[in-house]
Amino acid sequence: MTDIRYSELLFLQSLTTGRSDYFNHQDPKKAEAVGLDPITFIELVVTMLEELYVRLDDPNGQLLVGKLRGEVGGGVPPSMIKSQWDNPRDALEKLYWSPNLQRLRLTYRGLRRIDELREVLARDRILEPFGILLSMQYFRNDLRSALRLNNDIPVSVLYADMDHFKPINTKFGQNAGDVVMKAYLEVVRDQIGMFGTGYRGVGDEVAVLIKGQGRERAVEFAEQIRNGVKALKCKYQGHELPQVSASLGVATTPPEDRKMELETLAEDRKRRAKKRGRNRVVAD
Repeated sequence: MTDIRYSELLFLQSLTTGRSDYFNHQDPKKAEAVGLDPITFIELVVTMLEELYVRLDDPNGQLLVGKLRGEVGGGVPPSMIKSQWDNPRDALEKLYWSPNLQRLRLTYRGLRRIDELREVLARDRILEPFGILLSMQYFRNDLRSALRLNNDIPVSVLYADMDHFKPINTKFGQNAGDVVMKAYLEVVRDQIGMFGTGYRGVGDEVAVLIKGQGRERAVEFAEQIRNGVKALKCKYQGHELPQVSASLGVATTPPEDRKMELETLAEDRKRRAKKRGRNRVVAD
C-alpha cells in the first residue's frame, strides 16, 4: 500500500477502536500496519498533531504541540530544555523515538478528517465506491509485495462472498441492497482492524490480506467476519431486510507455498464453503 492518504485513514481509524492508541519505536508493527516506514510514520503523527487531528496526553508534549501551532508563547517551562522549546517539531519527533509510551487521542476534527479521506479516496478509485475497503485493483500488487517479505513472516489471504444477497436486490431493490452491502463491508473492515487490508472486487467479492499473524489467527479473523455478518440486522424504509451470511476461504503461508497461487487457494476454498452449505470458513 503506497497511498499516504489511505495510510492516514487507517491510522486515524485505528484510534477510534480504543485498541491501538499508543505508539513508540519499540513497536514497529504499529507503523507497518498503516503501511509506513518508521520515519514517515512519525512525520505523519507530528503533522496530525499540528493539524488538530489527534491530541497527545503527555503534558510536556501538549506544550510542544501548542508551541508548534503558535498557540503558546512566553518563556520556557521549567520541565523543558531550551532546545526542545526552540524546535518543537524536532522535539516531538524525538518523543516518538524515545522508549517512553506516547499516547494519542483522536479529536473531533480527526473524525471529520476520516470522512474527508473516504470521499477523496473513493473519488480517486483508491477505495471502492462506498469508501470502506480498497479497490481490488490494489490486491495483487500488495500480495506480491507481502510474499517478498522474509519467509518467517506468514502471509494469509481470505476470500469472502455474501450468502443470500442477490434476492435482496431482486425483491427490495438496489437501494436496499446497498444498505446490506455497506454493512457487510464495514464488518470486514472492523473485524480485521489494523491487522489486515480489505479489498472489494465485483459485487460482494472481498479479499483480505494479512501479514505476520499465522494460519490460526487468520482463521480467527475469518470466523469473526462470518459471525459479524451473520449478526447483521439491516433495515430499509422501516422494514427489516432478510438476513445474510458469509462464506470464506483462507490460505496461509506456511503451510502453503509462498506463491501468488495463495489467492487461488483462498478463492477455491471460499467456493467449497458455499458448496458445503454456506455460512462457514474453509481453511484446508
